[in-house]
Amino acid sequence: MSKKLIFQGTTTYVSEHWYAKVIFPLVEVKKLLQTIYEFLLHLIWSELIYGKKLDNELDSLVAFFIFCLLSLLGYYFRDYVQIIIIVFFIIWYLDCWFAKHQYFQKNSKIDIYLYEIDKNKIIGCLSLPKTTTQSVFASFSLEEVNYISIIKLPLLGGTFQEILDEVWQTEIYLYNGKHFVVDENLFPHESLVTAKKLANYFKADIIFAHSQGKHSYVEQELNPIFLSHLFNQNSGGVRYQKNSRKIHIYTQWQWSNSWNFLKRLFEKAGFFVFIIIMSGFMIKWGGLLNNIILVIRGKDDIIYLSSPLQWLIPNWHWRNILEFVVVLGVFIYQGWQLSRVKHIYITKYYLKFFIDNKMINKIKTSDIKISFVINNSYPEILIIGENKVVNITKFQQENIAQIFWSYLDEALKTFQQQQPKRLDNQVPEEKD
Repeated sequence: MSKKLIFQGTTTYVSEHWYAKVIFPLVEVKKLLQTIYEFLLHLIWSELIYGKKLDNELDSLVAFFIFCLLSLLGYYFRDYVQIIIIVFFIIWYLDCWFAKHQYFQKNSKIDIYLYEIDKNKIIGCLSLPKTTTQSVFASFSLEEVNYISIIKLPLLGGTFQEILDEVWQTEIYLYNGKHFVVDENLFPHESLVTAKKLANYFKADIIFAHSQGKHSYVEQELNPIFLSHLFNQNSGGVRYQKNSRKIHIYTQWQWSNSWNFLKRLFEKAGFFVFIIIMSGFMIKWGGLLNNIILVIRGKDDIIYLSSPLQWLIPNWHWRNILEFVVVLGVFIYQGWQLSRVKHIYITKYYLKFFIDNKMINKIKTSDIKISFVINNSYPEILIIGENKVVNITKFQQENIAQIFWSYLDEALKTFQQQQPKRLDNQVPEEKD
């Protein structure tokens, strides 16, 4: 039986550290607290901000019960809460550091091989780091391949399973729904090169997961009627300026985006901030619950109620001030990151991408083939050229990214119809 190597790729291998079982209880507590935090965040935005009711109100009661239980524990261990939080932060930080150190080592890769057998059957094999043995993980025929997918995913690692990086994975999808990861890269252009090789061999299409647009590579087409409705409803978040030489497209802050901005901010910086802020509140709430329990059990006669304002005013101890400064710093930094303005300048020569006043990337206008939106956790836009991909990331909302892309698509059509022709195939540098 002949075996021919047709492709070799790699994916990340993140192994478990020796201390994982030791800190396992802390990991489970963190998961529980994070689940409560995410539930409360969802509750606030669904019920209080948008007026939506939860599908299952029992979840609210369960979350409240767990919150009360944790508040009681916080009250009973109130003298040690800050020490516990500091120790937890140190352990969490070290775990993340070890995981990132391992991730950036070259020996943390899994080698993946695709072999052709008898000109019709394909087998996929993998080899773990520091081993030469190859294990078969997939077997299929050429006719079973549906398409080649490229998907952007967070890479999780460490005992706490924190995000180490974001990677672009190339996958083979079969008609029966099965799919296999065959390669992984940090940049979309590298994954696209891989996908083109596989697509050429399997005679299959390439699709970017969660993509929207009008051209090839997209999963969902954005039709003109939908875009027209979108412009009528939400066009204020993107601005479009045009003169005889260039087109300028940029994002713009709107007060209508405030709630979404705050939600994104809390999602980005929120969990550990939640722990710091809520620890004091939970201790006071736990004290009240403990007082109620004592009255019910007949060990006390009075329920002591302090002013609600006192629950919100922290004790100005140096540790509380330090926590407040840390919280404020995290929010300011993350808020600045989320609110930065994205600019695209397009001429008949170049497309340039800026964030605020800093140029991030540029590409020849004549080289651009297609562009489209990808709806990841933060929507983004890919501009694909012959040998380059420009990635405009971290739009706050899907509709803002869609409008931005629509302006971009029209601008590219305008300038690509008036491309200068030069015998030396060089694009002259424009004058700003």
